[in-house]
Amino acid sequence: MRVLQVSGPAAGGIKKHIRQLAAGLYARGVEVRIAPPGPVSPLTMAALIRDIREGGVDLVHCHGFQGGVNGRLAALVAGVPAVVTIHNSLQVKGLYTRGALWAEGCLRRRTARWVAVSSWLRDWSLATLGLPESGIEVIYNGIELTPLPDFCPRPVVGTVARLIHGKGIDVLLRALALLRRDLPNVRGLIVGDGPERPKLELLSRELGLESVVKFTGHVDDVGGYLRRMGVFVLPTRSEGLGISIMEAMTQAVPVVATAVGGVPELVVDGKTGLLVPADAPGRLALAIKQILTSRALAQRLTVGAWEHLQARFALDAMISGNYQLYRRVIDA
Repeated sequence: MRVLQVSGPAAGGIKKHIRQLAAGLYARGVEVRIAPPGPVSPLTMAALIRDIREGGVDLVHCHGFQGGVNGRLAALVAGVPAVVTIHNSLQVKGLYTRGALWAEGCLRRRTARWVAVSSWLRDWSLATLGLPESGIEVIYNGIELTPLPDFCPRPVVGTVARLIHGKGIDVLLRALALLRRDLPNVRGLIVGDGPERPKLELLSRELGLESVVKFTGHVDDVGGYLRRMGVFVLPTRSEGLGISIMEAMTQAVPVVATAVGGVPELVVDGKTGLLVPADAPGRLALAIKQILTSRALAQRLTVGAWEHLQARFALDAMISGNYQLYRRVIDA
């Protein structure tokens, strides 16, 4: 079986997901090619058609909305089936939203199957994109699990995220400013890069956090930074699921996140982490303080999180789910 993985200009979680999937499928005897990510354009589609034909590709697996347009059109021209994984809700507005919905409507009949990475995304796709209920299934993102390390309390509140408005890093900075009134030794660690970084660094200075919060920029291996954190925070305004949350959980870092999108399927409030509303720095600061001041709570959450990952988000389950989907589509 030969599969071509296609995405738009992907970063963060989608990029990691594709790499994990490719490695796991290769171990099952699937020949996987990863196309260079590109925007919706005739040039991108022409390159994909060439890859499909020259590589003898049996199936195209598209990721995200731009990847879904490019990959499905190329698959249609080349005469092979295509499946689409939906990683998040639409992140565009106005004419872009209408354009994306129109494109999805045109390509609906040219799609063999859809995958949603959370139950919330499945429901959103049915309601917003008008997908057929029989054509979409949930395959959770997965993560490789190793024995859970010991929890180590640290006065460091951190995150790993692309620095865009939707990730809510501005809310985290405001929460840190509030938190330091009661816990003056707290420090912040923001791992990642993106177009909002200059604004966030300016906000950090305005809040008096310039010597308190470190911006690392982009890093390829986040594990070492996660192990420096006493609390991991994802204050996102929109999220399909949250691979960075999973990564924190594997490192025994207790999690605070916003109750948006598919996050509550991963962060079960009071059991695998703490949930707060989006855009609520006061509530976020309070939840972080609960963990920093209670070692018992922190340890209980880290154990509960690891057990939850083991039960529902193991990497092998994600790989197997996609492999079985490919077989059903190709054999149909």
